[in-house]
Amino acid sequence: MLFLFLGLCINAQTYKDSYKFKEHQVDNFINEVYGDQAQKVIFSNKNLYTAFKKLILERMEIARKSKVQGKKLPKITAQGMLDTYNSDLKHDFSFHINNFNPLKYKLVFFDANSFRMYEIDNTDYILIIRPQPKL
Repeated sequence: MLFLFLGLCINAQTYKDSYKFKEHQVDNFINEVYGDQAQKVIFSNKNLYTAFKKLILERMEIARKSKVQGKKLPKITAQGMLDTYNSDLKHDFSFHINNFNPLKYKLVFFDANSFRMYEIDNTDYILIIRPQPKL
């Protein structure tokens, strides 16, 4: 009976309607995008690093497209890659919700006025970016 309950819980979590990023992903995402410049550009600036952490952990989530039925959204890949610091950065060939890095794309992350949504190409998911709180 316990195994049946655990199996149902795991199955229910697998098919959630939304996914919030985890704390352990923050540094990995930054390192992937900024490469050997990550320390100089992001990590050494406490305010900027905190802003990125809040962006990833509090303001972004991945949700199923069904949340926005009938709405035409821009594709995330159409925004281009943020490959200024890491020229080896590439689009993912396959989508895995647990390691999808939205920082790889040239998106408007730090806007206090707009709620943004992007379709994650060839998936049933969208990326939602909530506005940055006004100071």
